Amino acid sequence: MTILTKLLCAFICSFAVTAIVGAVLVPALRKIKAGQMIREDGPVWHKKKQGTPTMGGLMFIAGILVSCFAVGFKELSSGNPVHIIVFVFALIYGAIGFLDDYEKLKKKQNLGLTAKQKFALQLVVAIVLIILLRRFGYVSPNVYIPFFGVTVPINEIVYYVLAAFIIEGCVNAVNITDGVDGLVTGVSIP
Repeated sequence: MTILTKLLCAFICSFAVTAIVGAVLVPALRKIKAGQMIREDGPVWHKKKQGTPTMGGLMFIAGILVSCFAVGFKELSSGNPVHIIVFVFALIYGAIGFLDDYEKLKKKQNLGLTAKQKFALQLVVAIVLIILLRRFGYVSPNVYIPFFGVTVPINEIVYYVLAAFIIEGCVNAVNITDGVDGLVTGVSIP
């Protein structure tokens, strides 16, 4: 199976499972009133999002889990667990998001974890992920410059800091654009 075929199978599998789980999960979250609280000082058009279910990321986690095992089973059984390592760390990031959403629902306001709490938790997770991937040989302390095919070796500590902040930035970029009608999809696909 070529890499393109694997990627296509993973996409189709993840999409199908996410759609099926979402069809059940979203109404269930609405039923238990696990909806967003919208801040009073926001734009008027944003008020229509009041009650939009939070914790919908669970359906994406389900889709990715099924895809990891369905498409990545051969690699996993041959002793290459890299996709499972990355999935576990995605789960940990999901747990941080869940904790944030839970705090919002518990307090019945749009404030969950503080920015410092989220940043610290996400940074620790990113650093541990990079150290593990480096230790198992999945990444190297080099910066690849696309389009030029140039690889620049850098100091290992500088690499860890740079990689952790890139992961942190990507996670927060998706988090910030999530909830702005279709924006996260539009920037994540490319």
